Amino acid sequence: MQRSDRPGGKTYCFGDYRFIPDRQLLMLGDKPLRVGSRALDLLNLLVSHAGEVVGKDELMRFVWPDTFVHESNLKVNIAALRRALPRTASGLSCIATVTGRGYRFVAPLRIYGDDQPQLHSEAAKAPVRELPRLGEVIGRDDVIADLVARLPECRFLTVVGPAGVGKTTVAIAAATRLLNRHRDSVCFVDLAVIGDPQLVDATIAASLGIGGKWTNMLAGIVEALRNDEMLLVLDNCEHVLSTASAIAEHLTLALPGLHIIATSREPLRSRSESVYRLSPLPYPDEHGGENPTDALTFPAVQLFVRRASEAYGYRLDDADTPVVAAICRRLDGIPLAIELAASRLPVSRPSVLLGLLEHSFEPLVAGSDGTPPRHQTLLATLDWSYQLLSRNEARLLRLLSVFSAGFSLSDVIGVAEHLGRGIEEIAVCTESLAAKSLLSTAHDAAGPRYRLLDSTRSFAAERLAATGEAADARSSHARYLLRLFEHAESEWQWRPRNEWTASYEPRTNDLRNAIDWTFGDGANPEVGVRLTGAAIPLWDELSTVAESRRRVERALQSAEALSRCDPAVRMKLIASYASGLNFSDHLGPEADAAWMEGNRLAHEIGNVDYQLRTLWGLGILQSFTGRHRQAIATLRQFAQLAGQESERPAVAEGERVRLTAVFYCGEVRRAHDELKRLVREHATTAKRSGVARFQMDRFVSIRVALAMTAWVAGDRGAATAALQDALDHSLARDHMVSLCNALAQAALPLAFWSGETEIARRHVATLAHNLALREIAIWRPVCRFYDGAVGSMDGDAEGVDTMRLAIEQLVASNFLVRVPVYLTILAEAALRHGRIALARDSLSAAFDRADRQDEHWSRPELLRVRALLQRLDGDLSGASETLLLAAETARESGALFFRLRASTALAELWVETDRHVAAAELLSPVCAEFDDVLPCVNVAKARRLLKSLGRRDTALRTGAS
Repeated sequence: MQRSDRPGGKTYCFGDYRFIPDRQLLMLGDKPLRVGSRALDLLNLLVSHAGEVVGKDELMRFVWPDTFVHESNLKVNIAALRRALPRTASGLSCIATVTGRGYRFVAPLRIYGDDQPQLHSEAAKAPVRELPRLGEVIGRDDVIADLVARLPECRFLTVVGPAGVGKTTVAIAAATRLLNRHRDSVCFVDLAVIGDPQLVDATIAASLGIGGKWTNMLAGIVEALRNDEMLLVLDNCEHVLSTASAIAEHLTLALPGLHIIATSREPLRSRSESVYRLSPLPYPDEHGGENPTDALTFPAVQLFVRRASEAYGYRLDDADTPVVAAICRRLDGIPLAIELAASRLPVSRPSVLLGLLEHSFEPLVAGSDGTPPRHQTLLATLDWSYQLLSRNEARLLRLLSVFSAGFSLSDVIGVAEHLGRGIEEIAVCTESLAAKSLLSTAHDAAGPRYRLLDSTRSFAAERLAATGEAADARSSHARYLLRLFEHAESEWQWRPRNEWTASYEPRTNDLRNAIDWTFGDGANPEVGVRLTGAAIPLWDELSTVAESRRRVERALQSAEALSRCDPAVRMKLIASYASGLNFSDHLGPEADAAWMEGNRLAHEIGNVDYQLRTLWGLGILQSFTGRHRQAIATLRQFAQLAGQESERPAVAEGERVRLTAVFYCGEVRRAHDELKRLVREHATTAKRSGVARFQMDRFVSIRVALAMTAWVAGDRGAATAALQDALDHSLARDHMVSLCNALAQAALPLAFWSGETEIARRHVATLAHNLALREIAIWRPVCRFYDGAVGSMDGDAEGVDTMRLAIEQLVASNFLVRVPVYLTILAEAALRHGRIALARDSLSAAFDRADRQDEHWSRPELLRVRALLQRLDGDLSGASETLLLAAETARESGALFFRLRASTALAELWVETDRHVAAAELLSPVCAEFDDVLPCVNVAKARRLLKSLGRRDTALRTGAS
């Protein structure tokens, strides 16, 4: 029995099943069944000989002609058929085994349609439909070229993508370029015009110009195109997916000269099919496209501007550029949405349109002329896809709208727990939504991650609210995040920081939404309080200081109203709140009270970790507010507790703060030596530190302290190296609090003292940008102070007032550490600009504050500037004595850099009073302590003076001889 014996144009019906051999299609009711082609070939032969025994050899020759196959292949495919087909009334299979002979089809069978006369191809030919006309296609040249290059090899290519992404456009554009390759032209078939899958073949036939006189349309199409070379474009297949897939597969196999481009929101899943995923147009991110030239390099912006220009002559200007970029981001680069938005510009300015789109996509409506109904609004295109979903798929899509960003399959399973569905069913539905282009998919090392486009999310959220499912969905979302972040909190103690933040940072917006919902419409403050407490590590790692403080404060207020709040959660919230106050614009008694209360709760619970944290935070606060002796005492308690608990990394944290306080008290040499030891002992451990347990990265904070003390101690090489390590490590870890600390506490003073004004300006700009980005209030006056100081050095008289106002702000906020030296720098700047009264008042305040704060590290500088005022008053003797005291004070404390500055000033004074030899003898040993490897105006000034004294001495000796 040969393949040519196959019956043609018949439909076999048994029970609720229909089998159409020419379509290779088996249907149960109106639903196609997924059965392999070999099994369908077997069914074809069996039903055409219903009631008869068909031998095994005959079956194998029919299905696998000219190929030797083992009998097991036959058994496997018969088994597949039996699984797909019903049993007879007696419970027997439709296909009976005849032992030793073969198989027989035994079910009652109805046959419709007789063989039709063959259609000669010449008679069948008719003019094919022209391709729809396109306007200028923007941003898709590479895509179109790729499709054109792939089609000769693929023959059956499906362009798949979400609603409105431009699948039809690129398919038509590719087909247009391929016209010359296909001698018998191109045929475009719009399947969106039909709703019944059974009309797919008739629609294709009509588009080809084949009349309706043939009952077996598919056979007629095959016969009509048998000798042709043609490109067939099947547009919008998603709603007739199975039928379109079967027909396209059949045509591809039957017609060697046929190529097919299909478009669909999901793959057709045909064996012959190649899938091309079409992505939205690229658009600028939040930091890109800041001017028209840059913005117009992005195809999404190009399309918006071009369509708006065509509509009413719009031109993109500097003011509109960030707004148009934001519109394109909001629309996820979807071409249809962008074109609809551009059409709104005659009635809405870009800024107004953006405001409307932030709340709803309803403004995106097209005129009805020539636009398919499903494309007349963005929501209509989404509704088209939504209506094709199964009930479970639609419910899951609605639920997924609670995610504001990307999510994994495990996230879906966690949030969908209340649906009562099995994990496997949820996974299948998720994959199906991705296949239908309703979820965007990306892959990383952990597996696939999904995302709803903003338009899809908005649409699904509206449906979620309309079905009354929103409250349950958001509650499930919040509880899932609570479980997730409580687990994250435990991981935070041991997991490498880069891995930890990579896992949890993408969930920041979901976290915000969930917390807001629990304290708002969700009315579930207990979950909100716990979720806020669990989220603290993430906010600490991301340096979101202001947000963390606001949310923690809100959670504490809600905790007060709860009848019961877990003491451990309350302890964490209070400690985090106190930490936020340490970075606020006012370091008042409230911060002390918060640290003390957190420490009390930690003692009650027996939580050593938070006992350490609260002691450390209190020590920092005391040092920030100029209470250095208290800070040293607090940190001794910290060291004792950390030692008892074998907390070696914590010991380093406490030692760093304690030694910084020791430095401020004036023991420069001791602090410098011990900080160098601390760096050596904890270099490797600190660099691997995974979390900012104590507000700042340990590796960075130790080096910031060393950089400052080493510079003042005259060890400029060590200071510069430590500072660079701190800056590099802060940037590598992307920890903004640590970076701001490094800039404000070390980078700015070192650049200022070295006279590197351009470097100082860059540091000021970087610090100001980062402070604005993270709302870290505490460093703003410091940033402003150095901005004024650098301006003053460059001759800007207004810099003096900038410095004065910054110091007033520091005092008002009680951020008193280093205020004496800031006042001294202000006094010297005021002197340079002739503001003598301000100089005297500032210096007097500096001495007063230094005494009150027991802050003596900068006393040599205070004395040096006092001498400048004495010299101005004509008291040269008094100035000389004061400078001698300054140099000696610096020598005793180990502040070699300040000793150099005082000695240089004294040498200059002695030169004026003709004490050249004494000046040289004073300056020579101090200069010998410094090298010339690193630039520093103070070292250079001292060397120039010493060199001039040497030349004078040489000249005098030469003259005497």
